[in-house]
Amino acid sequence: MSKIINILIAIDTDTVLKNYPNPSKDSNHPTGIAHSMGYMVATGTTINSGQGTGDLDFNALVGDQVRAFATSGSDNFEDAVLLYGMPMFSGTPVLSPFNYQSFTKSTVIPNSPTSPLPAKTTDEVFWFYQASVAQKGTEGYMVQFGLYTRDQTTGQPVLKGYYYWDPTIRVQG
Repeated sequence: MSKIINILIAIDTDTVLKNYPNPSKDSNHPTGIAHSMGYMVATGTTINSGQGTGDLDFNALVGDQVRAFATSGSDNFEDAVLLYGMPMFSGTPVLSPFNYQSFTKSTVIPNSPTSPLPAKTTDEVFWFYQASVAQKGTEGYMVQFGLYTRDQTTGQPVLKGYYYWDPTIRVQG
């Protein structure tokens, strides 16, 4: 039976901005970052190694779905990241091309600032960058994201630049 593998990507935006203060403004040519500045956590699969690091290695079977989504360390409250690409750059084309999918689903939020329980429910739109596992092999791919900082006058998100890093996925079975 096919499964859904969720991959949470968290970007250490403070460190990215400190080490790469002048990123590319061209989404087709993003600035590369070190593996220590992005972290991935996967659910719905067996992890071989790298849980919570920039080099996640997990098992998947042909037909499984991979859903990736990204956030900053502040949950996009201060600096924000937007995942916009996961193209293959080496190896076997393990995954189909990624496409954005959205789902509106009920979720829970705190009841109030002073008493979070009992939780309230509300509808929320969830966005996933989704692909199918197409074949066995090992694929190197780029995680591409836009990084947005808050304008100090308006508080609105402003594009700082485009970045990427290059983890690997291995499909067995």
